[in-house]
This record gives sequence, C-alpha cells and structure tokens, in this order.
Amino acid sequence: MADTVLQEMIDEFELRRLVHTYCRAVDRGDIEVLRDLYYPDAVDAHGGFSAGAVDQFLQQISAARPYIRSMQHHITTVNFTITGTTAEGEIYTIAVHTLAGGGRDVDVVVGGRYLDKYEKRDGTWKIVERTIVTDWARVDDPSTMDLSHPITKDTLKGAPDATDPSFDFLSSWAVNREQR
Repeated sequence: MADTVLQEMIDEFELRRLVHTYCRAVDRGDIEVLRDLYYPDAVDAHGGFSAGAVDQFLQQISAARPYIRSMQHHITTVNFTITGTTAEGEIYTIAVHTLAGGGRDVDVVVGGRYLDKYEKRDGTWKIVERTIVTDWARVDDPSTMDLSHPITKDTLKGAPDATDPSFDFLSSWAVNREQR
C-alpha cells in the first residue's frame, strides 16, 4: 500500500511539473521545450487558434510570436486521476495576453481549464491530448497595460522570448535543459 501511494505522489509531482513547464515554455516562446512535453502523436484543441495534431498547435504558436507583447499562464486548481501509465487532468488556468492588433495593443485575459490526457511511456509522462475550455474572458481594447508607475518603472521587463531576463539570471536552468 505504501509503495502504491508513494508512486502516485511521484507521478502527480511529475504531472504538476509537466503542467508548470508548459506555462513557462509557452510564455517564453520555447517551442523546443513545448514540443518535448507532448508525444509526437498528441493532439491539442485550442479552439479557433488550432485544433488537431500538436505540430499544428506549435506552428500556430510560432506564427503568433511576433504579435505577442506579453503572456503569462497561471495555474490554480489542479486535479489528476492516475491509473497506472495513463492519467487525466483538469487544470484551472488564468492566461493573460497582451497582443499587437490593428495599430494598438489589446489585452485578453482568459479563465479556463485544460482537460488533459497523459501517458507515461518509457518512464516519462507527456501530454497525449489537450482540450481548452473557456469559462470566462475579458478583453481590453485598447490595452490598459501601463508599466510607468514608480513600482514597475525601473524593474526589469519581461519578454515573450529568449530575451527575457530569466534566461540570463537563472543560469542553472540552461544546464538542466541540456540534461533533458
């Protein structure tokens, strides 16, 4: 019994890490890491953005990168059911986007969920199917983003790509990525 509970805890930890790694990779535009989170035969249904093979989703993300000013995906409630080498997850998320559009920036904030199916192949959990559910959304057109306040004015500014300050500051992450 204890071994079963321990394995379930380890599997859930690995699934949580997978979900959180997805958020950082999509926010920083790290397509290589994103690709590694899915099995090659995976599907991802992101509504009108893309639906189908994971490669189509990754192509859409790559094509959208020039229009993304900033993006953050926040994970809140996480529920997994694990059965051996398969698992399902309902992952609550708040996704904040500032996008270039029509000569002005637009903010889109989405509260929703990822409905995920995972498989553990050769000891590694990855996504085999993801469906996006939108529970609510808010659009500010034009954007209300303002980084001029004294609290934010002189801080480092995030970027949706490898120019983000975290890439230089978190040097151990590059080492960990190479070891994957």
